[in-house]
Amino acid sequence: MNSLEAAEDDDSFDENPEPIFKRGYTRTGGSFARLSAAIRRSIRLPSRSRQSQESFVAKKESHKKESGPPFSSNSNLAVAASGIPSRLDEIKENLRINRVDKVKKIVRKADWPPRHEVRRELWKELCKGKDFDSSRSVFRGQLEELLRGGKKTSKPQFLSEDGVVINNFDLNEQGSIRLLRLLKIIESMRPEISSAPILYPICAIMLHYLEDADVFACIHQLLAHKFLLFQGYLMTSPVEWVASAHTILALIKKHKPQSYVLLKRRCGTSDDSVLVQTMRDWLSWIFQGLPLSHVVRIIDCFLVEGHKFITRAGIAIVYIWSKSFKHDTTDLSGKSQGERVELVKREIASTAQQLQLSTETFIETCVRIRNLQSSKISAFQKDFEDKLRDQVNHQQSLKKASRVGRATRDLVVRAFESKIVNSEVAAILITNLPLRLQLITPHLLFRLSDDGASFTNLWHRVDEADQSLIIIRTLNGEVFGAYCSSSWAERNDRRERTKSKYFGTGESFVWRLESEDEPVIYGWVGNNNDHADSCPQMFMAANDKMLVIGSGDGDAIRIVDELTQGITSGSQTFGSPALVEERTFFIDQLEVFGVSTGS
Repeated sequence: MNSLEAAEDDDSFDENPEPIFKRGYTRTGGSFARLSAAIRRSIRLPSRSRQSQESFVAKKESHKKESGPPFSSNSNLAVAASGIPSRLDEIKENLRINRVDKVKKIVRKADWPPRHEVRRELWKELCKGKDFDSSRSVFRGQLEELLRGGKKTSKPQFLSEDGVVINNFDLNEQGSIRLLRLLKIIESMRPEISSAPILYPICAIMLHYLEDADVFACIHQLLAHKFLLFQGYLMTSPVEWVASAHTILALIKKHKPQSYVLLKRRCGTSDDSVLVQTMRDWLSWIFQGLPLSHVVRIIDCFLVEGHKFITRAGIAIVYIWSKSFKHDTTDLSGKSQGERVELVKREIASTAQQLQLSTETFIETCVRIRNLQSSKISAFQKDFEDKLRDQVNHQQSLKKASRVGRATRDLVVRAFESKIVNSEVAAILITNLPLRLQLITPHLLFRLSDDGASFTNLWHRVDEADQSLIIIRTLNGEVFGAYCSSSWAERNDRRERTKSKYFGTGESFVWRLESEDEPVIYGWVGNNNDHADSCPQMFMAANDKMLVIGSGDGDAIRIVDELTQGITSGSQTFGSPALVEERTFFIDQLEVFGVSTGS
């Protein structure tokens, strides 16, 4: 992947651009029929000449005349002749000498249609790095391993998260199967991904043009260059997605103030915490609403400019909506605020779905958002992410423990002291530990409220323990946890475990509190199976910023984002359901106790 530093804030086109505003669709209806002219006047671009219109039609007609073979075996989308030059050799040469600014200008101006022959190679060239070929080999090895297992490919867990866009752009049956396998392999190779809202549609649209190994290599490059969200490429955590809606609203307020004023008027409020609700689906506007031709061109620019261009597209859609509805005189005073917000959400989504601007016009509208600097976008995003985390921490500090102590069970050992569970529950948990571990009281290693929301602090304090007992309370008051039979320090010893990222033994279990003093224990499914070796053994996994317990089709417990939130799903390893009612949870308190072997 080539550096963006030289070009990230250069928004210029070549001087004296030829007229480009051409209507690309024949859809009709209401104010959309006047939209192209309105936008052209608004951003003061030249009007279309008869000659430019005829040239445009000629290009389209030449595109339709010939049809070649499909780009890939995943789709029926076929190569077609086009009068638009590919400029691929020029792009390659500029990439070779690291002139990314020149590549950006070429890609922005080139109005390649979806079936242009350049698409055989373009995205691979834009994504190609020194380890591109090795990434292809890694994928093939992982695919062979997946197919050898002979099991039906399950849906990756991150596809069930809020905000995920699901659209395969009409891949054929083979392409749909390959898409699911591709995403499953990405999940296994990148376990830190807890939420990836646009990974599905990007992989899907790439599979129309490339084979799956090439798509994997491209995605590997995009994920490897995630140093800051809006200077990188892909969101991979829930807090990034939630904060991104706030960032889009802040950018509209700064760069399209008239659109922001219309948002306030139609929603009936100036409260940004309400207005931001209209932005929640901004990624769906792009990857579910816009036509394939427009999405393909957005991806062209995205692969050169990063997530910043996706941001441009989102702002442009709101701007186009505001041009369409600024003269709307519908009386909304009889509607509640919630109804008005929902109405605006539908209007913006409809704007994307019914867009009558050509791809050339739309890309130009995105680009004409002036002074949209990556540094400012990143500052907005970081600020909103920090505020979201502070809100969670504030709720944690206000929450008071209301547990009433009860008499402990008659045990040889005294129950440990927890701020989450009472002594009765603590006693039951101890009785479910392996017998050799029931003779010494577990000792506190880490408490979130005392030691801070930091994986660094967590690993520093718990790595010493051979075994550990984890107790979690959510902001909703739900309590659950796990006993982990191996040291978390083993996360650093992957070479000794060959290719597997998992460690731990069948003594591990997960649990949840169904009533105030009755934990329900879910042990390894292999404990009661005559063929234990064939049972899932995905007990523990971790890296510097993530912790997973009990995988297989889903994770029983997955904690991310500096210990502030997590996800729970049904787990094949423990045969357990999701441990809390809502799969995504925010952590109020977390305790880790060391469990020692009695002598």
